[in-house]
Amino acid sequence: MAESTGSLRPVPAIDKAARVLRALAEGGRPQGISELARALGVSKGTLRDVLLTLDAYGLVVRDPDTRFRLGPELRALADASTPDLRAIAQPYLASLMEQFGETAILGVVHDGRLEIAARAEPATDLHMTAPLGRRLPLEEGAHGKVITKGDAIGYDDEELFPGVRAAAAPVVDARGRKIAFVMVVGFRQRIDLRTLKRIGERCATAAHALSRRMGAKSDGAHT
Repeated sequence: MAESTGSLRPVPAIDKAARVLRALAEGGRPQGISELARALGVSKGTLRDVLLTLDAYGLVVRDPDTRFRLGPELRALADASTPDLRAIAQPYLASLMEQFGETAILGVVHDGRLEIAARAEPATDLHMTAPLGRRLPLEEGAHGKVITKGDAIGYDDEELFPGVRAAAAPVVDARGRKIAFVMVVGFRQRIDLRTLKRIGERCATAAHALSRRMGAKSDGAHT
């Protein structure tokens, strides 16, 4: 006899996770544990465990002020109509990381900030870390030079973070919008200015290839 599927018996852990995600989506803004616990009628301890588990999978992100919001993994799953830029970018990031021995990043423009959506970090003990979901000011740093000054490649010589140099180039979509940036960041002691320029050129090459994959029209090859 076939098993009846007429009655729903929710799995408690999945039910809590689904309710948390729906509350964050409907709220449309970051929310703290206490606020969510009151809204959902659950204990803060249980809710904290659910949120940290979702954070580990990139489904939510914890901001520096300890509030939570929907993460890049969930937004990518929700937007199935566009190519997954993060997955497409990963081989390019890995190539940049291997070539220069520094951390390569894909930063996606979202809600007026630049959010780290993908990364390739070297296996060395000393390197720049790039937590997924971390958000940076949109008009500062190497990427900020592209946005505010119209540079094809942006360079940051210890301006956003002391002791850190970075280069960034924009990824453009079919409508000509700068939707993301390919970046490499590293410590000043390991990146001289000549190397920084080479890094910027390679970032531009990768960003141009990704732009083509996202439907942008060719405007000349980057070198």
